[in-house]
Amino acid sequence: MNIKTDYLSLTGDTEDIQILQNDYNLAQLALQFPNVNSLLIPKKSEYNLRKYVPKGMLRAIDNDVDVAVEKCLVFLSNLSSTYYTDDKWKSLNATILHQQTKSKDNTYIYTRIIEVLKHGTSKGAFVEVNDSYLEREYCKKYRLTDIYLKAGLVEYIIKDSGIVLNQNRLFYEQLNEAMEHPICSNLIKMYPKIDLPTSKELLVVGKRLAKDGHRTKKGKILTMRNNHINDYWKDSDNRSFVEDNIKLFEFLTKRGFMIPGVGDEKSGGRVVDSFTLMPAWIREQITVDGTKLAECDYTALHPNIAIKLYDGKLTYLTHQNVAERTSIDVKSIKIEHLSFFNKQWLAMLKSPLFAFYSKHEADMLSRIYNDKKEHGYKVISAKMFSVEVAVMTDVIKRLNTIGINVLYVYDALLCEEKDKAIVVETMNRIILEHGVYTCVKVDGASPVVSVEPIAEPQSVALPKFTLEELVNLYEVYRCYPMTLATP
Repeated sequence: MNIKTDYLSLTGDTEDIQILQNDYNLAQLALQFPNVNSLLIPKKSEYNLRKYVPKGMLRAIDNDVDVAVEKCLVFLSNLSSTYYTDDKWKSLNATILHQQTKSKDNTYIYTRIIEVLKHGTSKGAFVEVNDSYLEREYCKKYRLTDIYLKAGLVEYIIKDSGIVLNQNRLFYEQLNEAMEHPICSNLIKMYPKIDLPTSKELLVVGKRLAKDGHRTKKGKILTMRNNHINDYWKDSDNRSFVEDNIKLFEFLTKRGFMIPGVGDEKSGGRVVDSFTLMPAWIREQITVDGTKLAECDYTALHPNIAIKLYDGKLTYLTHQNVAERTSIDVKSIKIEHLSFFNKQWLAMLKSPLFAFYSKHEADMLSRIYNDKKEHGYKVISAKMFSVEVAVMTDVIKRLNTIGINVLYVYDALLCEEKDKAIVVETMNRIILEHGVYTCVKVDGASPVVSVEPIAEPQSVALPKFTLEELVNLYEVYRCYPMTLATP
């Protein structure tokens, strides 16, 4: 396990921050910012630790009560990102917790910190702990109690030099790793050029977008909260709130940009930084020398990667192609494509995309089914992410050799307008070198090169399931008669 950089990961192509909570290899710290003695902690936590926690429990952590309190606050700061995730449980790796809180004699004291935070005060515990984890598979999970989740966050400046030294060591280890990684080092060189909008400016933009009915890439309706709680809307789960987005933006940027971090094999080595975690509509307001960045985005990258990985026949697949052949709205196709190949098999069967792929790529689906059955349903996304990262790494390395730095957002690059033509040409050339047949969109719509039409459907074999498997899936297939039709 690489504890230097494998501390944060994310789900698929989404504009919402969401941490992979059950990944043992992702030693998940709080977001690490350049000001290493600055923590974001739950309001009232410092006061309650000092005033209400028995001094004997604190001295079991450190003879100096002030130091003991600060080590508890360091632990709590690891959970600050959960204010911005739907799942409030977060996995914390024991090795990282020890690195953060150890004393000069290297004594393991983080377990004592956990006991203090679980015990809490007469007002309640600071954290809850989920002890049901598997060795080498899941890290133990932690969650702030509702008292502290509702309180919000406040900045705290660490005073103990020993704790600051621990934070510094982690910071420079992560920085060193980032500088040795092509995508991360490119990002660090890009950061000084970036001008950010103010929160006031974002509020104006957010109000306008909400009024215009803007939807996120996941199809959520951008909405002004206007001090209402979620229960005010019957469909609050289908909404993304402007004010919450701005708070996340402030969390990611107010104290400096986080060091880019590289995920493990489950995320395909995807890079995470302040800008990948930022809501897309906010990221679009970034400027360099007063001009907004141009976005260069591959067309339907993951479906085309899946076709390459599993020996499909179609080339240059687009969301529009699929929409025309299925009579499904193209926006719905885009949203469904974000998760289709990452789903469990039964969920794939229920997807509106299954009929299309069963008709045009039955053999490919069969190979995907067998891979999921043998290696687990998440294997597809890990493989697709890995190809995506390999492509983007080669693109960025090539651009850097000619003096162009870009912002990386998974399968898209944001560049200065003057560099756009070169960036697009490089992306189109490199993707073909990897055997993936797609290209960059122009202005978010038309491709920039002539694409081959989708091959006309040929007679293909149906998915190769055993009799037992067909019997088990019969009830599902019965609801989707088109999925078994030959082309």
